[in-house]
Amino acid sequence: MNVLLAVIAVGGGSLLFRLAPLLGANRLPDRVTRVAGWAGLSVLAAIAVRAVVSFDDPTVAGAPVVAALAVAAGLYLAFRGRSLLLAAAAGAGCYLVLSAAQSAVL
Repeated sequence: MNVLLAVIAVGGGSLLFRLAPLLGANRLPDRVTRVAGWAGLSVLAAIAVRAVVSFDDPTVAGAPVVAALAVAAGLYLAFRGRSLLLAAAAGAGCYLVLSAAQSAVL
């Protein structure tokens, strides 16, 4: 529930910041827009971390660790400037390969 409230608050704040120039307000200071951008990224990071930590796949032992490695592979490609589709596909592929290798070993 707290994550939902954070997403709504940051989304509403982002919408207000984007509407402010259209409504005739003075331009927002650069520091405020920079902090708002970091707040949005922080909420997205918190959602990703929470999803990975609470991930539960009964067929894979240590599923959160495998999921964290898959997310790290996708994030690495995203930070290197690759497309979102490629980063998501790499993360999903990494999860499939790691979970198959783990089940083959165990």
